[in-house]
Amino acid sequence: MIVNKIVRVRIAPSPTGDAHVGHARTALYDYLFAKQRGGTFVLRIDDTDTARNTATSEEGVYRGLRWLGLEWDEGPDKGGAYGPYRQSERLDIYGHYVNELLASGKAYECYCTAAELEAERQAQIEAKDHPRYSGKCCNLTAEDKGHLQAEGRVPTVRLKVISGIVGFTDLVRGWIEADTSLMGDFIILKSSGIPVYNFATVIDDHLMEMTHVTRGAEHIANTFNQLLTYKALGWTAPHFAHFSIMLNEDRSKMSKRKGATFLGQYAEMGYLPEAMLNFLAFLGWSPGGTEEEIYTLEQLQKLFSLERCTVSNAVFDIKKLDWINAKWIRILSPEDLASRLVPFLRKADLLGEDVDMEFLTQVTRLIQERLPRLDEAATACTTFLREPAVPVDELRQLLGDNDAQVCISAVIDSLESVDWDEAEIEQAIRRIQEQLGWSTKVYYMFLRLAVMGSKVSPPLFSSMAVLGKEKVLSRMQRTAASLY
Repeated sequence: MIVNKIVRVRIAPSPTGDAHVGHARTALYDYLFAKQRGGTFVLRIDDTDTARNTATSEEGVYRGLRWLGLEWDEGPDKGGAYGPYRQSERLDIYGHYVNELLASGKAYECYCTAAELEAERQAQIEAKDHPRYSGKCCNLTAEDKGHLQAEGRVPTVRLKVISGIVGFTDLVRGWIEADTSLMGDFIILKSSGIPVYNFATVIDDHLMEMTHVTRGAEHIANTFNQLLTYKALGWTAPHFAHFSIMLNEDRSKMSKRKGATFLGQYAEMGYLPEAMLNFLAFLGWSPGGTEEEIYTLEQLQKLFSLERCTVSNAVFDIKKLDWINAKWIRILSPEDLASRLVPFLRKADLLGEDVDMEFLTQVTRLIQERLPRLDEAATACTTFLREPAVPVDELRQLLGDNDAQVCISAVIDSLESVDWDEAEIEQAIRRIQEQLGWSTKVYYMFLRLAVMGSKVSPPLFSSMAVLGKEKVLSRMQRTAASLY
């Protein structure tokens, strides 16, 4: 394994969709590990799956990682000494090493068809044998190959696997090994001329001088193929670390068919990037020795260690994410939060291009403590940004024998003359209640409905102060006109 080198780690997603939460967690751990050690965090795009990869998805990867604040040091859009950083631009490099393995006799061309391979597999299963390639193309002569090529067959290339034990010390899980006699000779180059994932990854990780390869535990099986490839090429393998598998709340495997899995979806739902980072950090790691659960990226960078990563599966608990998100919303300054609410309020047609940020910040102060996600701000802000309908039926049901006209007139007369601040408003409102003799419950519910248009709102006096005298008096006058 590589020792005594400057840390270099990479995140290498396939651009088949926006950045996935699983990739995001690995990227976070890589980022923390590299920055903690003065190392380099590399973004590589593994885009050899030409049928599924898109430029739009690659942009989605950039967007998702940058939303989280995980900026890479080298990558396709930044360049670097080890580029190119897209696998589709490195095909000649892979071809060179395939030819090297063929020339050394460590790999060979395989002309078996998919149907032949499946028949071989089924026969092994029926014989209760472990399914693996038999190696029947290993010793083909030039004449044999000529006949097969004449049939129109295009070969794949397989790596010769020597029977024995292959293993490695996982930095999270300890020693892991496999019996290569159960693996069979595996494909490193498809008949299309495109390298398979495990081969291209080895070439790239070696040439880009990666010191550590970290990923989810579902990649452990790939590691054995990669170790055999390193050995065949005479290269030293990097250190490996495999993190816990992420599961849905029902403990099923995370899938885009079962709820949100892409970062963009969570951004649209109103989760903060700070909260998502904080949440992802705990999906397979814990700081130990503390009950604290809220951390900034800088704090995580100081605390993170592979030794504290866990082996057990990590459950993506959306309720926990909601709790962390609400905590982070309360941490933000009202000014910062207000600016983040603007796109959500525009989407709800509550704001235009010109925004009174001073007023919106005042509104934000009122809703901040109870706001769980940014996308719910529209409901909380509507009564401040749009004239509410007068809830006539609710008001009449509430009033009973009380005279709304008398109440509204008294409140308007009193409020017209006060200095418009919360304390003055409260004193004036309370004096009117004493004069009218209404019950506290009915009186304040009536005012809330008349001014805010709903039984549920932020504190009444604070809300009235923020709305301003003109809007409050206008709403009360509208209420009176609607009732009589």
